[in-house]
Amino acid sequence: MLKRFKSWFDPEPPIELTFRPQVLAVKGTTYQLRRMTNLDIDAALEIERAVYGETPWDRIAFLSELRKVHQSLYLVVLRDDEIVAFVGCWFTKAEAHVTNIAVAPSAQRRGIGEALMEVMHAKALDFGSAQMTLEVRTDNVAAQALYHKLGFKDGAIKRGYYVADHQDAMDMWRRLDE
Repeated sequence: MLKRFKSWFDPEPPIELTFRPQVLAVKGTTYQLRRMTNLDIDAALEIERAVYGETPWDRIAFLSELRKVHQSLYLVVLRDDEIVAFVGCWFTKAEAHVTNIAVAPSAQRRGIGEALMEVMHAKALDFGSAQMTLEVRTDNVAAQALYHKLGFKDGAIKRGYYVADHQDAMDMWRRLDE
């Protein structure tokens, strides 16, 4: 219980995670990368439906996460003013945890997912996180291959992790402090 209220008495309030909009060049294509806002939630939900079928997250989950500006960062990728991908991550000194990442089917296999993971990796290093973690569906072989390419290792299987369809997830992790 004390942990919950510790922040009330901390003499130095947490600093908001900053992120300035920037150009993201991936395989010869230029995208815009900026912080996600509440106005982007519909587009994120649409991408989730296209990628995962039934969305693992709903509007309330996104609204809740976007309010946590001191420990989380959610970014969107735009091409011609259309959101084509997004990523979210929580940051602590112990770990940077990728909570959600999705690339619209029309923009997949173009390096956007890898570029987003590299952006979050850099942010985790800046924050001083010791490792990066994430969960991935056990049947999502393409995502697992990308994460392995980025240095992630397989961890434990979480049976029935995804509430909507009871699919299993695998923990994946990557040390950052070595």
